[in-house]
Amino acid sequence: MKVFLCSLSLFVLTLISCENENQQLEAQKVAQKNEAVFKNISKMWKFNFPTPRPEVAATLGRWNEWRQFEIEMRQKPQSTLSAFQMKTKNLSKKADTLVLTVPYEYKKPQILSRITTLNTKLKSLETFMNLRVIPEQRIAKLIPEINEEIKGLYKQWDEIIIKKAIPKEIGEELMLQALDTTRNANPDEMRKKMEISDKK
Repeated sequence: MKVFLCSLSLFVLTLISCENENQQLEAQKVAQKNEAVFKNISKMWKFNFPTPRPEVAATLGRWNEWRQFEIEMRQKPQSTLSAFQMKTKNLSKKADTLVLTVPYEYKKPQILSRITTLNTKLKSLETFMNLRVIPEQRIAKLIPEINEEIKGLYKQWDEIIIKKAIPKEIGEELMLQALDTTRNANPDEMRKKMEISDKK
C-alpha cells in the first residue's frame, strides 16, 4: 500500500511539473508573440495632420479639445503593448468630447459626421488593441483609414472657409431666408391657427 501511495504521489508530482513547464512554454510563446506585435504596431503607428489654412488654424487654436486630441495622436507609445492599449483608450475618450465641443462655425452636418466616423474608427482601433489575440492586419488597415478621416476633416474645414469667402449676390440672403421655412415658423401663430380650426 505504501509503495502504491509513493508511486501515486510521484506520478502526481511529475504531472504537476509537466503542467508548469507547459504553462511556462505557453507564457513564453505569448510573450514573444506580443513583442513581435508590439514592434509591428510601433512601425505602423503614424498619424498625419495636414497643415491647415490660417483661418482654420486660428479656429483650431481656440478649440482646446482638438489641440489635446492632436497632441495625444502624435505621441507614440514607446514601452509595451499595454502602453498602446492605454493610448487607444485615451484617444477614444478624447474623440468622444470632440463632437460635443465643436466650434460654432464648424457645427455643420458634414463636419459632425466626419468627426463621428473618426470616433468610430478610433473605437475600432481600441477594440482591436484590447483583444487577447491582436489582429495586426486589421490594425494595419485601420490606421491609414484614420489618417484619411483626419485629412477629410481638414478638407471639409477648408471648404467651409472657401464657401464663406464667396460673396453673396444681391437679394440672395433674403431668398435663402424665405426658403428656410423652419426659421420663419412662428409657434404662437401656428397655435392660434390650430385653436381657430379646432373651434370650427
